[in-house]
Amino acid sequence: MHMKTLSSIPFRKAALMLILLCTVHQAKSQIEDFNFFDGGIEDGIALFVPYITPWVNAFGTDLNGGWYNTAKPHKFGGFDITLTASTTFVPDKDLSFDLSDLGFTNLEVVGTQTITPTVAGENENGPDLEYVVQNALDPGQEVTVASFPSPPGSGINFLPAPMIQAGVGLPYGTEIIGRFMPKLKIPSTDVKIGLWGIGLKHSIAQHIKPLKAAPIDISLFGGYTRLNSSVGFFYEPFSYDNLVDYGPEDFQDQAVDIETSGFNISLVASTTFPIINVYGSLGYSKSSTDVKILGNIPIPSYDPAIDAFNPVITDQDIATIPDISIKNISGLRTTIGARLKLAVVTIHVDYTYAKYSVVTGGIGFSFR
Repeated sequence: MHMKTLSSIPFRKAALMLILLCTVHQAKSQIEDFNFFDGGIEDGIALFVPYITPWVNAFGTDLNGGWYNTAKPHKFGGFDITLTASTTFVPDKDLSFDLSDLGFTNLEVVGTQTITPTVAGENENGPDLEYVVQNALDPGQEVTVASFPSPPGSGINFLPAPMIQAGVGLPYGTEIIGRFMPKLKIPSTDVKIGLWGIGLKHSIAQHIKPLKAAPIDISLFGGYTRLNSSVGFFYEPFSYDNLVDYGPEDFQDQAVDIETSGFNISLVASTTFPIINVYGSLGYSKSSTDVKILGNIPIPSYDPAIDAFNPVITDQDIATIPDISIKNISGLRTTIGARLKLAVVTIHVDYTYAKYSVVTGGIGFSFR
């Protein structure tokens, strides 16, 4: 019996919208249809979280990058507008995961191979999964409620994220930095995405007398970024024959909302020469992601009182998915970079070493 797959509609798009416009079309064309919740809510969440976590980690890491390219705050009233792009790389150990570690309730792995790609892994299906029950009329026979391959990876093990931000100098050697993008619908898609962030940079060198005359500045920085994104989808039951209280109109408001936030606190140092400078930082970053699946979701079941040989959809099988919180990576990060300033134009590039390493580059206009 052929059943429409749930994950090919909302979850593929939900994962892909995390890559924004840079790689979404390429990845979308490479990922085939696959299931998450046909084996039940509990097993679906168990499969979804490790599958999507590498991109979630990478995007959270991106949000914590690109905040600074110098430790020196603007003078009071000075400002800059900077466009940066951070690209985070998923480490090899997170390109796959072991299905046998998930503790499925209904699903079973077919065969002895249990290693499957994450969303950042190879573009090939993982091991087959089955949800099989005994036939109530013939205990020697089985009924397959669901059968599908583990989802393939995208083949994309890096994640770019562009940012536009502005910094303004405040009194007492302090600078405030803001990021903002109103929630906008991306043309020709059903993806909506918005972002805001705020950071503060304060010069510590100004309080250390021997450093006041030296061509170096040291500052303390703290920043927080939140990204909100959503995508609508439409997934209806494969049959309405056994539904009493639900019709097509009850599946019109389905959506996936993803909220990712990142926090970064760092000690930043840089030289203060007129044209070319180097900068570096040592800090701690943390990010988190919450996923909400909105609307009614049909999940196949086995009810021998209705059909002893095939899965069915009844009113009791229409479910709402609980919110999913994904614990992202956190830890120390070390950054080293260089900045070129030509009149009011700045160009910078840096590398951040962390659990998920990041390369950042950008161009801006800086005054005072």
